[in-house]
Amino acid sequence: MEKLDLYLTRLRDELALSAFDTGKSKYLDLAATENITSPAELASLAQPPDQLSGFQEIIMGEVANCHLDKAKIGINELLKHLLVIINPDLEEFLAERYMYRLRMIFRRCLMPDFPFQEEIWNYICDCLRSTGSFLIGGGYFPAAREIIDSLAGMGRIAALKGLPTANTQASLRTLENKALQKNEKQLALTAKNARFNLET
Repeated sequence: MEKLDLYLTRLRDELALSAFDTGKSKYLDLAATENITSPAELASLAQPPDQLSGFQEIIMGEVANCHLDKAKIGINELLKHLLVIINPDLEEFLAERYMYRLRMIFRRCLMPDFPFQEEIWNYICDCLRSTGSFLIGGGYFPAAREIIDSLAGMGRIAALKGLPTANTQASLRTLENKALQKNEKQLALTAKNARFNLET
């Protein structure tokens, strides 16, 4: 079994290697292009940007092995890394990419072979409450909206799976109140609606 300090180093190294394509990459992604200009474009040896794929592989392996503590550490490191690198120019872009990875981890944790579904869901709620609060406090309102939307979406799935939603409701309520403190009424309304629609 890998010691926690080595595991943490491996996670942080992968997060540090992650690069995000903001339209500058020469790698051709067929799902993101309208037209191909030439056969040479198809044959290009350009590498795709990492965008947390190495990190994702590590976490998925830990979840598959039912290592609850390591899965929690991974989620924590993912969200901390987002808060370290977020900036006003890329906040929406980064929040979307990081929440996409978190939603994939969450869906994997809901598979029948993972016995700690309730524990991991409550942990995710706690982490997103802290993450969203930090973003709101820093004025990153579009990123905070992505957190609220992801929390609400995962919360609906959790409710359908029979997981408790009290922590989800509490997290959304906290984010609603934080938004109101910043006079961000639309963001607060988004969190409030998410609370009311959680189990529908």
